[in-house]
Amino acid sequence: MTESAATPQTTSTDAPGTDLSGVRVALIGAGNMGGPVARTFLSAGVSAENLRIVNSTPASSERAAAEWGATAAASRAEALEGAGVVVLGVKPYQILDLASEIREELPAGAVVISLAAGTTLAAIQQALPEGQPVERAMPNTPISVGEGAVGLMRGSAVDDQQHELVHALFSRAGVAVDITEEQVHAFIGAAGSLSAFVFVILEAMSDEAVRLGLTRNLADSLVQQTVRGAATMLLESGMHAAVAKNGVSSPGGTTVEGIAALERAGVRSGVAAAMATAAGKSREMTTD
Repeated sequence: MTESAATPQTTSTDAPGTDLSGVRVALIGAGNMGGPVARTFLSAGVSAENLRIVNSTPASSERAAAEWGATAAASRAEALEGAGVVVLGVKPYQILDLASEIREELPAGAVVISLAAGTTLAAIQQALPEGQPVERAMPNTPISVGEGAVGLMRGSAVDDQQHELVHALFSRAGVAVDITEEQVHAFIGAAGSLSAFVFVILEAMSDEAVRLGLTRNLADSLVQQTVRGAATMLLESGMHAAVAKNGVSSPGGTTVEGIAALERAGVRSGVAAAMATAAGKSREMTTD
């Protein structure tokens, strides 16, 4: 696998702004992940007219552009014309075919960003013209509200300025961190797939709150706000989760009884198993 030895970098919503208004971006595939990436880039400062979306059909391109506030391209060639950044947002099984199809149309020096799990930098670079700058980005869906995480993997042809540009594009995602291709499997378990696991837990919490007597709207509001507040508390204080847990666990109280029930039910081991399984599946999907 091709990886850069560059110093790890992290960007967040607190990072200094970079003027992205003149950067032209072609987004091929604005679906479940490409769409939130479009919104993230627009929030970071890419202008709507410079973010051109092309999907499988003109009608789909128009719908996606209207939904995310970008511009629909009439064709793939139109989207690629003059682009400084090209985002490949198609399904993993389509990524190498797409790379081969656009190789002759890619502007020289344009940074190609793949959102596909399982396909390595080496494989993508081989399908593109020699020396084409390529990065992989693994975002999760909460980037659509600026509270997500993105793992960035830098290809060997990407220079420092280009890598800084990619970080700037994801600067409104929540947090964007440099990882290696070996670390991407752990990243998928800890961030990429984790939001879905949290949704499952939130659903279970809300359902139980309804069973205990709360209305659905009230249950959803209380559970979501409490989880949001707990995460924000840890982020802003730097406190370890175990310390925060102990702070609300009075001897013989309601909280310790509830925590004991969680342990008996195997919630901790279940969460660990879900994360490990997602990481393992990522390894199985990986092809050079």
